[in-house]
Amino acid sequence: MRVAAEDASPPIDPSVPAYTPHRQVSGELVLWGDDAFEKQMAVWAPAFRAKQPNLQVRWFLKGTSTAIGALYTGTAQIGLYGREIRPLEITAWKRIFPYEPLGFSIATGGYKTYNGTNAVAVFVNKDNPLQHLSLTQLDAIYSRKRRRGAPTAIRTWGQLGLTGEWAARPITVYGLDEPTGTAQFMQSRVLRDGPWAYDIKLPKGAPDKMYAGSGNAAAIALVKALAKDPGAIGLASFYNADPAIRALPIGETDAGPFVEGTEATVLNRTYPLSRLVYLFVNKDPRRPWDPKVYEFIQFVLSRDGQAGVAEVNTYHPLPAALLVHERLKLGSDDDRTR
Repeated sequence: MRVAAEDASPPIDPSVPAYTPHRQVSGELVLWGDDAFEKQMAVWAPAFRAKQPNLQVRWFLKGTSTAIGALYTGTAQIGLYGREIRPLEITAWKRIFPYEPLGFSIATGGYKTYNGTNAVAVFVNKDNPLQHLSLTQLDAIYSRKRRRGAPTAIRTWGQLGLTGEWAARPITVYGLDEPTGTAQFMQSRVLRDGPWAYDIKLPKGAPDKMYAGSGNAAAIALVKALAKDPGAIGLASFYNADPAIRALPIGETDAGPFVEGTEATVLNRTYPLSRLVYLFVNKDPRRPWDPKVYEFIQFVLSRDGQAGVAEVNTYHPLPAALLVHERLKLGSDDDRTR
């Protein structure tokens, strides 16, 4: 079954509570991290200070990779992440602290935002007749361990159900520069942290090192490669949609449902390759919260903070149920004061 695109739901669920300060705080709150949050902080900071007028908020946003060092040296109290935290970052952290950094999901990644964290699209040539893919099939194409249970690696279009001239046609598999956040997300979400297949390649003209060339160079190279090769498959953002290629609906399992990637399905998180962006803090579970940090996180996870996400429109507000889950990480009144 294929799920059709629907109209976008309201940006903020009315059940999400407004921000009410638990206490008035003062001093300075410093954030480091992803530069895609620049516009977001320009909206969040004055809205937060309207409720906390004695607090100064400063931010230094030069990339997600800068956040972890700023947190464990105490340069910043909050790290803004445009990707999932990396295992090596946690390993380095645990050489200093006997606990892991505490993370909060703070917004859904964008649909087709330039220079921001986006849902991942799986593209094929427009003439490719394949109708959809499951995460199990994607794992069998991109991973050499197949941790989702596929019995064999998928290397021909016939293994995906295509017939006739397509049955024996090999799949040209285009991948991603492995250190990037998108590659890390796909390795975790689809491959279940399994290793990438050996025969994946980058399209001609794609940078093979992070930050080499323009931020969109790899995707531009992929579009050109897919346009020339009807037997190819690749990963990019919906921002890179082109008449020569087509994004496939994706299902969690082989049985579906198969969900088309649209702004609506990314916003409501029914599209399986929707992403999140995060906030991380250095919170010792044996000690009370820094009141400044606690209040800012409460604000971000409130109706006020999520309205700011909708206003900037780089990312999407979180669904109410996910906001409830994230607020539970803040703990009880006893956790704030003990």
